[in-house]
Amino acid sequence: MEKDIRTLLVIKIGQSAFRAKDLASGNIVSVKSTKSYEIAECDTVTLEVTKEWQFKKTTYISGEVLSHHFDVQALDIPGHEYHAVRLVSATEWYEPYELKGFIGECLRGGKRMSYAMEDYTGYGFYQPDCDPVIEANESETPIMQYDKLAKLWEDYPLCIDALAHMAYVYFRGHRFLRNAENCLKTAIHIAEKNFPPHLDGIFLWSELNNRPYLRSLHGLCLVEWRMGNFAEAEQIARKMLRLNPPDNQGARFLIEQIMKGEPWTED
Repeated sequence: MEKDIRTLLVIKIGQSAFRAKDLASGNIVSVKSTKSYEIAECDTVTLEVTKEWQFKKTTYISGEVLSHHFDVQALDIPGHEYHAVRLVSATEWYEPYELKGFIGECLRGGKRMSYAMEDYTGYGFYQPDCDPVIEANESETPIMQYDKLAKLWEDYPLCIDALAHMAYVYFRGHRFLRNAENCLKTAIHIAEKNFPPHLDGIFLWSELNNRPYLRSLHGLCLVEWRMGNFAEAEQIARKMLRLNPPDNQGARFLIEQIMKGEPWTED
């Protein structure tokens, strides 16, 4: 009998199970697996299905996980659209004498074009004047928060703020940093997917629709730093500063600590 092999994109992790999108059919399935603890959000999983059943509106499958890996290039999710705003210079926020050291290195090059993302924040997605990300973050427990954010990302894959805040649930819980890393790398990939090669623009925090992208970069910087990946963390922090010269997120202070080799702390 021919084997039933399926390729799945993991959306949400549960207890002894995970929720995923079947990449061939596009259907959402719940997967019962003893290896769910090894798998993270946004992983691509190859599963040999041995059983399939329906309960109410949910399709369940179980079987053997043949392989799993994380590859953002395999994600079948469109990228964010964005538009040019105006040319800006770092001297709008810094005096010339301040543009030295690593700050000068990050902000050199004169005027650059600033951009604004289109609105993928999720505001109004379910109903008018409703912000599902804020509502999720006001949940009574981290599990409830995670469930609401994962549901939002399942329904609206372009809402990278759902991924960013899912990552923060893991980060605050002090466990499963690979899960947080996957969520954040996926969010950044979606945001940057339509960037032309070597785009060297500015995405200001003051543009509200840019915040999910910048928040994802900040989260990934903290995750890499916490994991002891100092070179990666410094590179991301420098990128944050170049993208957003006013530095609302404190990238300059992150760079200083990371360059000194200071370990991540909760302070």
